[in-house]
Amino acid sequence: MKRQSGMVLLVTLVMLIVITLFVISMVRLSNTNALIVGNMQAQKSVEAEAQQAAELALNKFSFWEDAMTTANTWSSTTAASVSYSTLWSTYKPTGATAAPATQSDSIVIARPQCLYFEPATGYSALSGVAPQDTYWDLQVNASDSKTGASTEIHQGVQMRLPAGNCK
Repeated sequence: MKRQSGMVLLVTLVMLIVITLFVISMVRLSNTNALIVGNMQAQKSVEAEAQQAAELALNKFSFWEDAMTTANTWSSTTAASVSYSTLWSTYKPTGATAAPATQSDSIVIARPQCLYFEPATGYSALSGVAPQDTYWDLQVNASDSKTGASTEIHQGVQMRLPAGNCK
């Protein structure tokens, strides 16, 4: 029988090192993937909360009326925005009992901006009461300091209003 020179031991050790390095790289990759997924979830949560605030504002005509007439939450000329808690308490949906829990530390709804208007079709141009088709932009900013996620959404709104409401 030939004398063995330890080649099997050397090949086995090299293969063990390669497998160990492969396992370590897979563990690091899975940790990185978990962080990426966590960041994406935090971002989507903040975006959903901002969209929810926009929907709350969009569904209450009194929100728009107050913004146009600078009444209620917009009564101060310096009030360029309101917080989500103010939005919720002032324009709470009918039948709602409590505001939904939010992940975001800060949700701020900017005063709606009228971008432009045009005379509504089907009315006499000479009529002083002819309505206008107005086009608005509603901006909501949300951020979460724990995860660093933040978003800014803009919602466009078209409304037919009496003349003079687009300021």
